[in-house]
Amino acid sequence: MAKNNTKDIKRNKKGQFVGRCKYSFPKGKSGNPSGYWNIKDSIGFQYKMLVKMTVDEFKRWIKNNPEKKRTIAQELAYQSVIQARKDLSYLKEVTDRTEGRASQSIDMTSGGEPIPLFDYVKKKK
Repeated sequence: MAKNNTKDIKRNKKGQFVGRCKYSFPKGKSGNPSGYWNIKDSIGFQYKMLVKMTVDEFKRWIKNNPEKKRTIAQELAYQSVIQARKDLSYLKEVTDRTEGRASQSIDMTSGGEPIPLFDYVKKKK
């Protein structure tokens, strides 16, 4: 089992970190300097971008975005779109991710009878 090396971490009464510790970011830096999430970094955005392209645009995109330039999200979306052209299950997955899942109905009965939801609620006196 790994040792818990937390003796150099100081906290106040509320449990918040006090001062600097070896686990914190350098002064003036953070894990997300811009403070904003970029939608272009998402796989869903990349799926949608790729499936809207013409076949010629798609082929040009891969030439203009070699592996050393592509993000993992772009690579995963690209490989999924390529696979979707060959495999129905991948096509369903990519379509569900880009267009949203088709609505599905559910049966809210029990043997054809309505489920008695209010039988289990106690009445206030």
